[in-house]
Formats: sequence, C-alpha cells, structure tokens
Amino acid sequence: MNWQLARQFPSLVWVMILGVFFSRGTFFMVWPFMAIMLYQKFALNEWQIGLTMTISAVSAVLVGFYAGALTDRLGRKTMLLSAGVLAILAFSLLAVADEVLLYALCMALCAISREVWEPPAKALISDMLPSVEMRETAFQLRYFSINVGAALFPLAGVWMGFAGQQHTFFAVAAVYLVLLWAVWWAFRRPSSPKGKNASRIPFRQILRVLSQDKLFLLLVLANTLVAFVFAHLDSSLVQYLSREGLDNVVQLVGTLIFTNGMTIVCFQFVMVRLMQKRTLVHRVQVGMVLLTISQLAFALNPIDWYWGWIVATFFLSLGECILFPTMNIQIDRIAPANMRGVYYGAASLYSIGFAIAPYAGGLLLKAYGGPSLFFFTTLCCLAVFALYQQIGLATRTSEATEPLEQKG
Repeated sequence: MNWQLARQFPSLVWVMILGVFFSRGTFFMVWPFMAIMLYQKFALNEWQIGLTMTISAVSAVLVGFYAGALTDRLGRKTMLLSAGVLAILAFSLLAVADEVLLYALCMALCAISREVWEPPAKALISDMLPSVEMRETAFQLRYFSINVGAALFPLAGVWMGFAGQQHTFFAVAAVYLVLLWAVWWAFRRPSSPKGKNASRIPFRQILRVLSQDKLFLLLVLANTLVAFVFAHLDSSLVQYLSREGLDNVVQLVGTLIFTNGMTIVCFQFVMVRLMQKRTLVHRVQVGMVLLTISQLAFALNPIDWYWGWIVATFFLSLGECILFPTMNIQIDRIAPANMRGVYYGAASLYSIGFAIAPYAGGLLLKAYGGPSLFFFTTLCCLAVFALYQQIGLATRTSEATEPLEQKG
C-alpha cells in the first residue's frame, strides 16, 4: 500500500473512505442478525425470512441501476445527500417498527439508500484522483475501512448487548446524520468539485452502449455469482445455525462476522502486495480458489464443531479481500470518464446475487438442508472460473472505450 499517495487524497475522498467505517460498522451490529430477529419477533419460517430479505434487496438493485445514470445527470453531491436523508428515515423507522409489513418496507428503504449512495461515492473517488494507482489505493482503503468496521462493531455490540437488538438501528441513523454533515462540509472545501457532473447522454444511448459491452456484461454476470455465494454468510448460514439449536448462536454469528472482518483487516494489504504483479483476472482466480475451499468446508463441517465454521469463514475472507476490491478496480479501468456513474450504477446489478441469495438459500435449506446448499454454492464458484475464461476472450466496441458525445 502506497501511503504517500494516500496522504495526497482530498478531504472529500477521505469522507467517502472513513464514512463507510462508521456507517457499515453500526449497520453490521444489526443486519447480520436480521434473520434471527425476524424469526424471534414474527415467527417467520425459512422461506418467508428469505423472501422478505430478497424483496428488499431486489428493489434496491433496480433503483441502484437508475441511480447510476442520475449520478452523472444530477451530480455526486445531490445523490449522496439524498441517499443520506433516505438512510436516516429508513433506519429510524426500522428501530420502532412492530409489524412485519412495515419491517419489510423499512428494510427495502435501507437497502435502496445504500444502492443510491454507492455509485456517486465510487464515481467521486474516480473523478477526484488523477492516476490509476491513486484510485486503486483509494478503493483498497475504502474496502479496508468497511471491514474494520464490520469486524469491530458487531463484537463490541455483542459485548455491550446491542447486537441483534432492534433499537440499535437508531445508532445507524445517528451515524448517517453525522456522515450527511461531513459530506456537506467536504463539498464546501476548496478542493471539492464545483457544480454538477452533468451528463446529458440519452438514457437509450446509455443502455445501448452497456448492452454491447460484452466484457462489462460478463463481469457483471461473474460478479453476480460471486455475490450470491458470499451472501449466504450473512443470511442462509445464520438461519442454518440458528435452527439447528446451537447454544450461543448469536455469539457464534458475532464471532464469524468478527473473523470475516479481522481476516481482511490483517491480510488485505498482505494480499495486495502478493497480488500486485498479477493481472486482475489472475487475482480473481486466486480469490475464487479460496472461496471454493470455504464453501466445501461449510458443506462438510459438523454442525457442532465451532472451529470448523471459523476456519471456513477465514478462507472465505481471504478470498473476499482479493475479490471485492478487484471488482471495483475492474469497473474503474473500463468505464469511460463521463459515464463512471452509469457504469458503477449498472455494475451494482451484481447485487442481484446478494438479493436472491436469502430466498434461494431459505428454499434450499428447507428442502435439502445446509450441506446441499453449500455444495450448490461450490458449483457456482466453478461457474465463475468458466466465465472468466470467456472474459479473457471478450472484445469491446469503440463506444464502450471512448467517452460518448453529449446532446445539447
């Protein structure tokens, strides 16, 4: 990691990096326990919990795609402030919701606010940093911050009795309020971009360029499968463990989340150094080997062997600290300069994998049990290897490699 480059980041880039530490950290104090909360509060079964979580995530993915286009039209500042206001409203309501329909609506709004936030945040980092090396450093630091928060906050929440408690959503809302102020302050700094990142490219033309960019489409499909596999750590695995009657399941889930985050905290920059001379495709292949090992371990681990779950999560986390930063770097490398918001918004379609995983996982758990589910995710990992063989052969049109002319 080049810390000399990091010291040159403008204050607005640091707000985008440090903001996710606090917002995602408090978020992970409650969201991974959502399946347990829905089961205990409303006595929902596996597929009902999965359907509730999937509907909220799918609605967010659809909004996120259009949010990317709006990011280039309305400007980064407008979209970031709008996402922050929506998050404050959604998490505050979720802290007091006592009916399952209101719970589901608030969950959808929470997920939508995140998808509206992501494209302008990532596009802003790309806009403000002139070199590829600086942008890669920023995306690595941003992902590192997410996982420091994900490691520390849930464990602290378990110790203090906050984790898995509905009222903790007020803490998430409070963090977004502070983050909203930080964004407003940073945009007033001299180094911040002035005016809108306005783009008047017709939406029909945007869709045509994206549909013809075969490399981008293959990346989105591969990343969707990767997201589908990872999502079961926070949803299906939690359901599997909680319904098997394990003692101290909340503590075990908190430990797995801590293992996930701390593995990335300790090994992300080690893996960056090891991978720096490899191509992006080779980095993904190494990450997928680790992910495949983790899914086989989940499938074969005896239900009451706690260390088995921890070791499997460790391998998953090693793969994660390679894969997810690389996914952002891939989009940064291929996006035309005046369509960064569009490409980041469209790339967020991979979140469909996160969206459908709880429902699909709930169905598979109910019908076949946990081992069968994780044998299936192992097959998904093998499918990603096949897709990356095609990515290496994909070609791109000139429209997908050069900035489009704007109308007007």
